[in-house]
Amino acid sequence: MNDILTTLFLDNPYIPEQACAFCNQLPEFQKAEQDYAALAEKIRARLGSAEYADFEETLNWYLAQYVHAYYLFGLGLRQELLSALGQAG
Repeated sequence: MNDILTTLFLDNPYIPEQACAFCNQLPEFQKAEQDYAALAEKIRARLGSAEYADFEETLNWYLAQYVHAYYLFGLGLRQELLSALGQAG
């Protein structure tokens, strides 16, 4: 059972592509992406490319850690759910 779950949730090379395709179908995501790109360009013009690159790198690192924490939280919930289902059966 663990091998199947690992393949589904951790070792699946299609998840990033599928997640991107899913996000691109959401009008709210598309709007947020457009708004971000427009504002990012204004800020880049004010700060200069080097300072903006530093800011963006730090922001991306922060957001990646934030998303990773939510992902790990979700894995914990899935593990609890599967354990509960296993004990019920």
